[in-house]
Amino acid sequence: MIPFKNKKDLESIIKNYVSGKATAEEIKFIEAYYQYLGKGSDILAEKTKEELDALATENYKTIQAKITQSKTKRKIIPLYRYAAAAVVLISLSIGAFYTITVNNKKTLVATKELAKKNDVLPGVDKAILTLADGSRIVLDNHTSGNISEKAGVTISKTGDGQLLYKINAKSDIKSAAIAYNTIETPKGGQYQVILPDGTKVWLNAASSLKYPEIFAGNERKVELTGEAYFEVAKNKALPFRVMSKNQEIEVLGTHFNVNTYMDDKSIKTTLLEGSIKISNQKSVKILKPGEQAVIQNYGLAAINILANVDTDDETAWKNGQFRFNNANLKTILNQLERWYDIKIDYSTVPEKRYNGMVPRKAKLSEVLSMLELTGNISFEILEGRKLKVYTKK
Repeated sequence: MIPFKNKKDLESIIKNYVSGKATAEEIKFIEAYYQYLGKGSDILAEKTKEELDALATENYKTIQAKITQSKTKRKIIPLYRYAAAAVVLISLSIGAFYTITVNNKKTLVATKELAKKNDVLPGVDKAILTLADGSRIVLDNHTSGNISEKAGVTISKTGDGQLLYKINAKSDIKSAAIAYNTIETPKGGQYQVILPDGTKVWLNAASSLKYPEIFAGNERKVELTGEAYFEVAKNKALPFRVMSKNQEIEVLGTHFNVNTYMDDKSIKTTLLEGSIKISNQKSVKILKPGEQAVIQNYGLAAINILANVDTDDETAWKNGQFRFNNANLKTILNQLERWYDIKIDYSTVPEKRYNGMVPRKAKLSEVLSMLELTGNISFEILEGRKLKVYTKK
């Protein structure tokens, strides 16, 4: 049986689900209907009130069957579907599509009007490459082909947006002078680079990577700020080292994610495969797949190892998603600030936690609308890419 009698009950169920407090019956209901909905938020724009009423009558038994069949285990459901599910569910139950409110104050229509005025588009693939001679090259959708050819190294941008280093087979690597390049992503940008040894690196927004054009000597060393995902090419003879503030990572060949954003006040390294050694002034640890090393106090504390971490959460950004697993609101807003290149007033941010997933290609207003669904919070997008957070009493 559907576990609600009116709109207030349904809003409560949705809030419980997003906050992780839903009962088994409520979870079955929301997840079964999500699977039924299937199309995401676009379904709202395609249906009139009359069509939604007809849909309610036609599909009521189908929905009930799917609720019965659904699993009780909680899944992480995309947050951008919650608004659509909330509106359609309420429409099916009480026919209130045009009068539905979010948090008892703002209608969805009003939210859309706000979005039209000050909405912010998501980030894109863009970065700045600084060569050893100091020259700076803007990397974006307009950049393609060879960028630089010298000292036996060709730097080019591939058709799918990767920065690629290729060493001339005839070049003398051992005698070549070490020349360093730096690739930087701004807020609202991300980029991928394939290093001279074949190592692939994905840079998140507001990040930078410094590396040599040719890996010479007895190691492969790079310097990272911000966040990056590494797929290190295997080479037992040349250890790969990632240097960041107050932390050093040593690997031979493996996949891992490193988050060194200082506004998060900690450094997190998550291992997907292989093994890595992490060290700082306090301790040295060996990380195994599925584990995460956390160093609090901006990397100055001792290394703490967390087992059985959901690696999908930590690498979701690389796959085009925001993914929240009991994440506090400030951490979420930090991510939005970097990806949408906005300025946020944190003075009124409450202690709230969220579960869910939303695509990074969504507009800022779409993400904020989903966060508002838990109640007692609202957002206002101001001119100049500014965001204000309001706590409701």
